[in-house]
Amino acid sequence: MNALFAAAACARAHAWAPYSGFAVGAALRAASGRIFSGCNVENAAYPLSQCAEASALGTLVAAGERRIVEILVVGEGPPPCLPCGGCRQRLAEFATSEVPIRIADPRGRVLVETTLGALLPLPFRLRGEPRSEASHALAQLREAVSAEPPVFAVVFGSGLSKLAERITPILSLAVRELSDLPVPAVEGHPGRITYGRWAGVPVLCFLGRAHLYEGHPARALAAPLRLARELGCRAVILTSATGSLRARIGPGRLVLVSDHLNLQGSNPLVGPQDAHVGPRFLALDGLYDETLRAVTRRAAERLGLELEEGVLAAVLGPCFETPAEIRMLRALGADLVGMSLVPEAIAARQCGLKVLGIAVVTNLAAGLSPHSLSHAETLAEAGAAADRLAAVLEAALPELARCA
Repeated sequence: MNALFAAAACARAHAWAPYSGFAVGAALRAASGRIFSGCNVENAAYPLSQCAEASALGTLVAAGERRIVEILVVGEGPPPCLPCGGCRQRLAEFATSEVPIRIADPRGRVLVETTLGALLPLPFRLRGEPRSEASHALAQLREAVSAEPPVFAVVFGSGLSKLAERITPILSLAVRELSDLPVPAVEGHPGRITYGRWAGVPVLCFLGRAHLYEGHPARALAAPLRLARELGCRAVILTSATGSLRARIGPGRLVLVSDHLNLQGSNPLVGPQDAHVGPRFLALDGLYDETLRAVTRRAAERLGLELEEGVLAAVLGPCFETPAEIRMLRALGADLVGMSLVPEAIAARQCGLKVLGIAVVTNLAAGLSPHSLSHAETLAEAGAAADRLAAVLEAALPELARCA
């Protein structure tokens, strides 16, 4: 798989697609084990353009090979870039129906894994063409919330999606069923949307999130918040696994985000402006709603839990920070460091959603921790703290709903 992807991605980088802007790379493994790759080549006679699969097949045949045992196609996704009918027939001339075929996106994430024979009924679409499945999923979601719109959108960060088990579900969908939303691909982020009731309050929950470090443009991270607003949400609860820059705030602690430092080098509002979404130039003072924080703090106190407040520094990732970087962030006034939450908070402010940010501390930052950091530790500590976070939110949600 790795060798096939490397060959297909390399070929895709040389694609000539000035008319569609839709670059594709394909790699074929012959019975000898040799790999042959190709890219799509367009010309002004658009219907006569050369598909990536056909290009790869030409090099395979020219080398004297006659049997294909494995196929990989790399294109933009989702939706997956499935071979067109003509290419399926070409491939079938040199491959049996049992030959595996995988469709991947440019980051190597497999979107479809099937066989050449099973692929034949599946339709091919260019990027941007209507997706009836996505339209159907969105229609389902709109119908589900029509009787009782959600008050809150809730975004569960790394390792926190098990909180969704506490929600009485009405509808659950995979994020990839909604074509306008970025699909998470990081462990601990299942990539589902659940609409239901939590502590008696209708909520729209995003189980996991996409990150800038996955290659998504910052603008894409605004899409879930805009969808939440469209479906009737009035506020959003953003949770995130974070590192602590203060030794007294150790793993397992819950911290209310009171402000942030955006050090990610981008902003979800960059790009064309849609006046229907909200203003371009936002004031971000009071972004993390003081009333919602106070309600949550009181709920925690009733449970015997103390919630800290702090400033979150958002960095790009995916590397953990160096000790020198942590000293810099402390000098700048940060109490926490993470790789998410801030783009969503900015997007939420633009479209009129109140924001409550809750950080789950999963580790002391580099230079403060006695051991090297890892994503496995992040997931384990977040999972351990999930029940405390659930208890606080369940105690707070009814009053939070009144304030929202």
